[in-house]
Amino acid sequence: MGSLKATLPPPNMLITFEAAGRHLSFSRAAVELDVSRVAVSQQVQALETFLGVQLFHRVDRSVRLTDNGARYHAAISSALRQVLHATTEVSSRPIDNIVTISATAGFTTYWLLPNLGAFRALHPDIELRFIVADQYTDGDNSVDIAVTYGLTPPEGDSVLLTSQTIAPTCSATYLANREAPEKPADLLKHQLIHLEGPFDRLTRWSTWFTNQGVNMDAAKSTITVNTYTNLVQAVFDGQGFALIGPPLMERFLTNRTLVQPIRMEPVRCHGFHLTVLRHSPVAAATGAVADWIKSSFLCNRDAA
Repeated sequence: MGSLKATLPPPNMLITFEAAGRHLSFSRAAVELDVSRVAVSQQVQALETFLGVQLFHRVDRSVRLTDNGARYHAAISSALRQVLHATTEVSSRPIDNIVTISATAGFTTYWLLPNLGAFRALHPDIELRFIVADQYTDGDNSVDIAVTYGLTPPEGDSVLLTSQTIAPTCSATYLANREAPEKPADLLKHQLIHLEGPFDRLTRWSTWFTNQGVNMDAAKSTITVNTYTNLVQAVFDGQGFALIGPPLMERFLTNRTLVQPIRMEPVRCHGFHLTVLRHSPVAAATGAVADWIKSSFLCNRDAA
C-alpha cells in the first residue's frame, strides 16, 4: 500500500469534509465538530488543494457538493463508518451507551443542557453527543434521536412533546425605568426585536399585530436577527420585546428574569417533536434518553 501518510490527506481534513458534506453547511459542521466556521472552511480548502479538485460549490451563504465532491463524500463516509465499526469491535468503550441527539439550537441551549444534571443523576453511564441543527436531515444515520420544531416530525417513531406558546416578552430590567405596556397598541412605543428566516409565520410581529387588529406602521425602529438564540439574547440584554415563551422560556418566566406584561391569551405555534430514528435496532441507552425527554414533557402536560 506504500506510505499512507504520504498519499492520504490528514484525517482531520477527511472528518471535517464528511461533516460539511453531510450537513451541506460549514456552520453546522462547525457546531458538530466544536470548531469555528472559519476552521471548517480552511480544512475544506486545504483538502481541495491537496486533491487538486473543487469539492463544494459556494453560492452566497450556502454550499453544495460538486460532482467530484459527491463521489468523494460517499466514499469517505463509507470508509469512516468502517473505521467506526472496526473501532467499536475492538474497543473496551461501551459504544452502545453513546447516544447522538439532533436538536434545534433553542431546544439544546434552553432545555436540554440546563436539564442534563437531572438526567446524569439517573443515567451516569450514558454518554450524550449533541448535533445542533434547526433542520434535521432525513437519512442521517449518525443520529439516534431527533428533536425537531414544526408542523410534522421526520419519519420514525415520533411523539409531540409540546407546542410552543408565544407572547410579547421582555426582560425585567428593560421595564425597570419604563412604563409597562397594557395592551397590544402600547407596544408601538417600545423596541421590538424581529426574527427573520424560515420560521413559523406566527412568530412574526407583523402577523401578531395584524391578528390583534393593530397597524404597526408607527412602530419604533427595531432590531432584526436570524437565529432564535440571538433573539433570546437580545431580550436578556434589555433590547426590547420579542415574541417568545414556553416551553423554552419557562424557567426564565418562572423566576421573573423575563416578563410578559400584557395580560392576554398566548399564541399557540408549531410543536416540538421527538423522533427515535429507526435506521438500526434501538439500544437501551437510546430508549432511556428518549423516555426521559418524553416523560419530562408529558408528565407536565398531564399535570396541566
